[in-house]
Amino acid sequence: MSASHQEQQVTPSATQAFIVFLAGVSAALHIWKLPPALPVLQETLELSLSQAGWLISVFQLAGMLLGLVFGLFVQRIGQKQSILIGLCVLSAASFAGATASGIATLLVFRIIEGFALLMVTMSAPALIKHIAPKARLSFFVALWSAYIPTATVFALFAGASMLNYFDWSALWTGSGIITLMMALLVWRMVKENGSGHTPGHNQLHQAWLSIKQTLTVKEPWLVAVTFSMYTSQWVAIISFLPIIYREAGISGALMGTFTAIAAGVNIVGNLLAGKLLQQKVSANLLLNIAFITMIVSAFVAFGLNSSPWTQFIAITLFSAAGGLAPATLFNLAVKVTPSAQNIPVTIGWLQQWISFGQFAGPIIVALLVDYTQGWRSVWLLTGAWGALGIILSYLLCRTAAVKS
Repeated sequence: MSASHQEQQVTPSATQAFIVFLAGVSAALHIWKLPPALPVLQETLELSLSQAGWLISVFQLAGMLLGLVFGLFVQRIGQKQSILIGLCVLSAASFAGATASGIATLLVFRIIEGFALLMVTMSAPALIKHIAPKARLSFFVALWSAYIPTATVFALFAGASMLNYFDWSALWTGSGIITLMMALLVWRMVKENGSGHTPGHNQLHQAWLSIKQTLTVKEPWLVAVTFSMYTSQWVAIISFLPIIYREAGISGALMGTFTAIAAGVNIVGNLLAGKLLQQKVSANLLLNIAFITMIVSAFVAFGLNSSPWTQFIAITLFSAAGGLAPATLFNLAVKVTPSAQNIPVTIGWLQQWISFGQFAGPIIVALLVDYTQGWRSVWLLTGAWGALGIILSYLLCRTAAVKS
């Protein structure tokens, strides 16, 4: 029996699947190392809020433009190899970014980090599916949907604490070290799945045909655009929380704690949605709860003259209820894909729109706040995204019901 064939006979392992999840978390740290440093960067590099929005958003440029193409690239080189390359490039770019003395240099390294992150996030779900025990596969799929909020909690809390003693570059250096250590752990502990190969002309033709089949039906578009209505709101609000709280007179460890809690409760919504879907609760109901609660809580947080404590409670509810959306939409994405072999393409298309929401949301919110000289109008913008999300989710769930 050949070595390559033996590589394909991977014994399912919960430990290996959890390591891959942690690799995703360590990669996502590079998104969320920025928000706790924003107040410091605004002073050190003299950034406007709009420039800060670009620093947040530019990370998503690769995913927004190349989600489908990277799906084909990952298929070519293999999932484990893609994760290792992505983690190593993330680490190197983070170390280099720590030396930046201006926004232009920092933006360049943020873009590089975004491309490297995509190599990890496009590969990890498929690798988890391959190596996780079948009896626990649904758990690890739901767990993977929480990799961003998990990274968010760690980065916001630890970042705010570190900034009491070090400058912002320490966050970049620390994130690079963590990612490099995870790359070593993946290399040593996760077995090669043997999925990497060089596709021939016919296989490439089939891949592009799969893309065409996916994008010429409406369902993948509906699930992807609905997802972007969620990510636009959540990423924008959570990313700017350190600045929002600083303006409210909250700083230091308390600011980091408030921000980490607001982000962390999103995980509760992720995992709760997975359990409720297993119990046959309507996907449309879960999405309506998510979007309606986000609309109302954003109004309380920004539309009223709320106290810092009321604002904190409202934003925490905004994040917790919003967490129902990602797991529900990932579930629907698999359900409405044209065929089983089109699932990777559908997920790639979904990733592009997730990244688009994460790219556009912070920039548009920052421009609005700069234009109106305050946060009072933000709820109108996020409310509009929420209303569109309700309409799109109704159309999506109606289509999914017809297909089931």
